Amino acid sequence: MKVSNQSPLQSQIIEKSKEAGTPSKVSSDISRADGTRGQTGAEIEISERAQLMKQAMELARNTPDVRKDKIESLKKSVKDGTYQVDSSKVADRLVEEHLRNDFGKNLL
Repeated sequence: MKVSNQSPLQSQIIEKSKEAGTPSKVSSDISRADGTRGQTGAEIEISERAQLMKQAMELARNTPDVRKDKIESLKKSVKDGTYQVDSSKVADRLVEEHLRNDFGKNLL
């Protein structure tokens, strides 16, 4: 079963990366020994897609692997006996996942 917990920001980054392609130019600025600043003459092009991928990587690095608040809430519900499972939703998701992944693969 596939569980997706993407934030709207993650979805937005993914969508923009699919549409991206226009590079942005970054020129290099250096400090000289005499204290003045100047251009190196080097120019780097970074595509919008690459920039979005960098943002996505930073977002992934800063996102906790475990949502402790959600886990604690579920533990409390189970302990209190108030945790309810909607069996029809579980069955629907199992069928959806089977059709999406296995349909036609295991026919005899």
